[in-house]
Amino acid sequence: MFTTKAYLQSNQLNKDGLAPIYIRYTFKRKANGIRTGLIIHPELFDSKKGIAKPNFQNSNSINNAIRTAQSMIEEIAASLAVPEFQVVKQKYFNRIEKLNTTAPTNNERLSIAENYDYLSAQQTQELIAKHTKILNDLAAKQRGYNADGVKAESYYEMEFKRLLQEYPKKFITPNKNTIKQLKTWAKTLMEFGIETNTPLRFDVFDYNFYNAYAKYLLYSPKHNYYNNNFGNHVKKLKGFLRWCENEQNISVNPGYKKFKVLKEEKEIVYLSSEELNLLWEYRTSVKPEFVKYIDICVFQNLTGLRYSDVKRSLWKVENGILQGITKKTKGNYNIPLLLDKRIETILKFYKYKLNLVSEVKFNKYIKLILKDLFEKHKINQLKIAIRKEKLAEEFVEYYHKWELITSHSGRRGFCTRLWQAGYTERDILLMLGSTTSEILRKYVKNSTEDLLRKVREKISSPAQTLII
Repeated sequence: MFTTKAYLQSNQLNKDGLAPIYIRYTFKRKANGIRTGLIIHPELFDSKKGIAKPNFQNSNSINNAIRTAQSMIEEIAASLAVPEFQVVKQKYFNRIEKLNTTAPTNNERLSIAENYDYLSAQQTQELIAKHTKILNDLAAKQRGYNADGVKAESYYEMEFKRLLQEYPKKFITPNKNTIKQLKTWAKTLMEFGIETNTPLRFDVFDYNFYNAYAKYLLYSPKHNYYNNNFGNHVKKLKGFLRWCENEQNISVNPGYKKFKVLKEEKEIVYLSSEELNLLWEYRTSVKPEFVKYIDICVFQNLTGLRYSDVKRSLWKVENGILQGITKKTKGNYNIPLLLDKRIETILKFYKYKLNLVSEVKFNKYIKLILKDLFEKHKINQLKIAIRKEKLAEEFVEYYHKWELITSHSGRRGFCTRLWQAGYTERDILLMLGSTTSEILRKYVKNSTEDLLRKVREKISSPAQTLII
């Protein structure tokens, strides 16, 4: 892995007080400099960003030249199996020399300038006509590029894109799913910039950007997200900008810090005990290749374990308790096998290894299995109303229950059944490997579950009578 960045050799000032600009080439943690031929006053150079400060006349020209040199060095290095400094440096200077031999000499430039001084009126008109035609042709070509979504990028847009591509690599121990999600988010962000003609630079992240981003993700037919998905994209954007600001010393518009990460209360639908028993019995009616989907679903409902922990299967059984460490929070879960004999039955059937299918395939096939099961028993045929939000706007969509069951449903069902059965928060949290009741409340609402539990407690107490 190699990197490049412009820096100033401030100890080599010329008689005018100007210092040469070099490109620092780093390979295998060894940094060396390559001269660019550019000079600048030290006060006009931003050493943190490796660019000329944008507040003087020639800054754009110098920054374009810096970026061109960096791109050329990076291109040469990328073409080599082992991009050692001396090889990259020599090839870079060879390419520069070759380019210089095709450029007009100073004498040629002088001759051209002198000729223009003695142009006749007729020649002037002819040249104007010639170059006007060229400019018109170029303008037409530019309009074509714009229509095709092609545009010239500024240095700052290229720098934004470069850091966006580097961002997923910043994680010391990258998780494949995390990297995949970040790449998908970054791709969507770039598409937003192109399709809405929004320049992606570090100075644009203000209230207007947030509104345009929200409109694109929430209301465009391509995405049509609700608040939860939109909030996840904003959360990733803020994380990226913080990294650029804190780790890359980039000056970012502070408006991004006020971007709201919207959330909506997600309705997690789960299987009742009766439905879970029907599903277990259905194992003998499905094709053999579908049994594993039923077993995983039942196992999750009986243990409350996340799909990632079921798939890892890094557990042990001690004193009749299934124990392990959760992948997401590093908590210690403890599931008594006595909760339900089917837990041990499933574990033994698969020799304690439940890495059977991907979560995507599980979510797909468990829906199809439940659809057939519900139709067979003539249950859950009416659609369920699910409330969703876009900003402050409310929407209601209707789904069959089988459409709403996912790998997250098992944990909700587990928590709800134990809560209704009278287990304390402390008991359930110990089983889940969690320490705060907020985790439990995420799955058990203060509504029907609490009400049913309290009614059962009143009924079971001989000293209490119900007042109707």
